[in-house]
Amino acid sequence: MLIYHPAYDAFHCVFRMLAIIEAVPDVEVDKARLLDFYLLFPALIANIRLPTELASVRKAAKLASNIYHDPLSPKNAFRDLRHIQNAAIKCVAASGLIESERFKSGFLVRTEMQIPLIIKEKIGAFIDSRQPLSEVVLLELSKMRLTGDNGLKHRTSLMEYRYDAS
Repeated sequence: MLIYHPAYDAFHCVFRMLAIIEAVPDVEVDKARLLDFYLLFPALIANIRLPTELASVRKAAKLASNIYHDPLSPKNAFRDLRHIQNAAIKCVAASGLIESERFKSGFLVRTEMQIPLIIKEKIGAFIDSRQPLSEVVLLELSKMRLTGDNGLKHRTSLMEYRYDAS
């Protein structure tokens, strides 16, 4: 039996990356990958060591849990998504929607090029369908620093943080 999951769909990943760069026009590639992971699996936000002001989000995330869609091992799933996410980011870069020089430095910085209106509408519908957790990902998690103690890498435990230059 074949089962579709957007985690393994490169085009869906491009779509999610477009949603991220529309909401966060200047973001590190690693942070974009983490944000993408939590847009894909919003229930796993409950596993993040959130700051106290976001503690109420944990309850909403637990309600979103679905045993058939959430990975058994988030760390392995995140690692496995790396190639799909990198291909999606390169596709977005090739389209001219992010600055190529900044991309080479590990950042996704939005250009002035406009995303077609129909795609913007689909992005809006996608984000709205995952509220309030998509808002947490795009507005709250995106504001956290990426590296060092209590950075997003540390809080999620999905990426190594101890050797980051802070």
